[in-house]
Amino acid sequence: MRVSLYRKFRPQVFSEIVEQNAATNMLRTSFMDGRLGQAYLFSGPRGCGKTTAARILAKVVNCEKPSDGEPCCVCDSCKAVASGEHLDVMEIDGASNRGIDQIRELKSHVGLASFMGGSKVYILDEVHMLTTEAFNALLKTLEEPPPRVLFIFATTEPNKVPVTIRSRCQHIPFHRISAESIVERLRDVAVKEGFEADESALWEIARNADGALRDALSLAEQAIALGNGALSADATRGLFGGGSRAELERFVTLLREAPSDASALMKELLGRGVSPERFLDVLFTLFRDLWLFSLWGEGSFAGLTLSNEEKNFLKQEGPGWDADGLATNVRVCASLFPRARQGLRSDVFSGLLLFELMRAGERPAPQPAAKEAHITRPIANPSPVVPPARTPRPAPAPPRPNAGDEPPASLVSRASPERFASIRETFGSLWDWDLGLCAAMIDATVECENGRLVIDCSGAPPLAQATLQSPRARAAIERAFGLAHSVSAQAENSSAPDEARKPPVPAAKKTGAASAKTNSPPHDRGAPGSIEGLSAFLGADLLMSKPTNREEQPPGQGEEELPPSDDN
Repeated sequence: MRVSLYRKFRPQVFSEIVEQNAATNMLRTSFMDGRLGQAYLFSGPRGCGKTTAARILAKVVNCEKPSDGEPCCVCDSCKAVASGEHLDVMEIDGASNRGIDQIRELKSHVGLASFMGGSKVYILDEVHMLTTEAFNALLKTLEEPPPRVLFIFATTEPNKVPVTIRSRCQHIPFHRISAESIVERLRDVAVKEGFEADESALWEIARNADGALRDALSLAEQAIALGNGALSADATRGLFGGGSRAELERFVTLLREAPSDASALMKELLGRGVSPERFLDVLFTLFRDLWLFSLWGEGSFAGLTLSNEEKNFLKQEGPGWDADGLATNVRVCASLFPRARQGLRSDVFSGLLLFELMRAGERPAPQPAAKEAHITRPIANPSPVVPPARTPRPAPAPPRPNAGDEPPASLVSRASPERFASIRETFGSLWDWDLGLCAAMIDATVECENGRLVIDCSGAPPLAQATLQSPRARAAIERAFGLAHSVSAQAENSSAPDEARKPPVPAAKKTGAASAKTNSPPHDRGAPGSIEGLSAFLGADLLMSKPTNREEQPPGQGEEELPPSDDN
């Protein structure tokens, strides 16, 4: 039976391992200096050379004539390790020998002398599959192994290896192999095997290998079988079921030039068995490459994995797209990945993708934000439309003036300087105590009935009604004007007589500070001048708000009670 390509071309010395120079150089140097550790942990993705490096290390420690840290590969020991017949090199699969019984058996053999006089090497592949009990049983042997015993662990998930095991090993990470190195290795294999290989086919296989050289050799072997001994683009297209980068490049071009033909090509690809996830994966990569090319030109090639043909495609297709549209297409593809993984029908997937891509093509490029107006552009009409200007935000309310200060002009509109003086005189101490209460009285009706100040707030807003009906407001108005007052609300029975709907006037309160403030004689009770002035002022336009910084406490809050007024 024919040997697979990945087995036939497995590296036999450290220098043949592709793109793992840091790991191989450390192992070679440690061997030449006589500083090899007692246990190593090789970690990395699949197909990157972990097990291969472990076998080469097993060969070099048992080689009869090592040279420059490399095995000779011609002695009996090297040949025995390469063929898997060496009695002192044991390779154990951690997935199938993961229990404590297998580890106990391994421990019983560790202390025995080597059969061929060299070092005993134990290679545990997929070591993260061992059970917790198996790991615990291995701790003491791993910490103090017998002389001339070497443990090599290989895993794709080092985070699942207990920290007690990792701390007893020298951890050497391996990394993915680049597509360029995989393509170069495939070319070398094609020359040695004597088959033809298309450049596009090599790059397609390298991209689908996802950094694993073993996977690339396996895919190449299958494509050669489909291509009757040649690695052709048609063979790789048949191997992957379509959806190659070349086909998606044609789709992108048609999407820009003839969207109906792009829809037909998409239907054909999905009908041939291309999965929605693979279609999105390649399309996302294409739009990303075009977007980066539109931003940085040929400078973007350094960060992309591209063949010469693919670079030429970007140069030809890139000028036909704008960066904002390509960025939108990238986001569209990314947003559809979760749905594609959940198993969409091909017709539903094609409809969603085409709808989003066409809508993204009609969407205008984002405009810089304006300070006073926001300019929008409808999809159907590319000409800009100027919307109405934004309504300016009202200015914040000014702080409450201190006692004795003149009222700010921003609080009263259309008022002369003489009017300000009358305002200050009319409101008296009420202006200094609570501007919010003065503002609430704007929408109320103020009348003087038989020496009583009547404030009807039935037509005022609810907030003004609540303010005027509060005990604090009644006490403040009584102190400011020396008058008993009544407040009527719309919620009360409007048909009731005035006297029946007048609530009792609460007792007024005072403090030392308040008494000092009102030492001046109060306005005469029922004096026509003060009442008429107050009523006239309430017809002015006020823009008032309750102050936030209160230097004086208004009456009616935490103050001593005054005796009730004689007028009540």
